[in-house]
Amino acid sequence: MMTKYYDLSGTYKAYSNDGKNLFSESGEHIGYFMNGFLYNPGGAAIGHVRDKKILDKKGQTLYYTA
Repeated sequence: MMTKYYDLSGTYKAYSNDGKNLFSESGEHIGYFMNGFLYNPGGAAIGHVRDKKILDKKGQTLYYTA
């Protein structure tokens, strides 16, 4: 099942087909989910997952899912 992610303005920005990897709307690999965090392909933490949101390191919402 595909999960769609939106920015704060409600614009579709990213998706995950497997709940493990995150891709931009154009198909570029943004990163992967592991242990409640989102990491870029190089392994650096981008943010963490809380409820239906991906938050950055400052706690601000990067993306949310409905």
